[in-house]
Amino acid sequence: MAQEAPRPQTEADNSALGTTLSEISRTLVTIFKRNYGKGPVRARSFLQKDVLTVILEGGYTTIEHKLEEHGHTNEVIAARLAMQKAVEDEMRTAIETILGRSVRSFMSANDPANDLQAEVFVLEPVNGVSEDDRPQPFA
Repeated sequence: MAQEAPRPQTEADNSALGTTLSEISRTLVTIFKRNYGKGPVRARSFLQKDVLTVILEGGYTTIEHKLEEHGHTNEVIAARLAMQKAVEDEMRTAIETILGRSVRSFMSANDPANDLQAEVFVLEPVNGVSEDDRPQPFA
C-alpha cells in the first residue's frame, strides 16, 4: 500500500500556527498573573504532533526566590505543583478552546533555580488518529 506524502506546510499555515502559539503563550501568562499575583515575563509555546509544551520564564514570587535561596527548593516545587493543579481546569479549558482539541493529559515541571516552568499538554488525536499512527514518508 502506497503511503501518502504529508501535505507541505505553506507560509499561511506557518503564520496561522505562529499566531495560535502566541495566543496560547499570552493566555497562560494571563492565567498565571490572575491566579499567582505575578506572571512569567517570557513564554514560548511549541506544538509537535499531539504534544503542546509551554515554557514559562520568570514569575516566581519574591518569597519563592527567598525560599529557594535558603535551600527550600523542594518546598517551592511542591507548592508550585499544588498551585498548578488548582488552575489545571482553567488551563485545560483555555488550550481546548484555542486549539479546538481535547487535552488528554496535563503535566507541570518547575525549576525555580533557573526561574523556569514547563506546562505540557498531551492532546487527543485528531479524528481519533494519533499523528504517530498516520502514514509517514520514508526517509
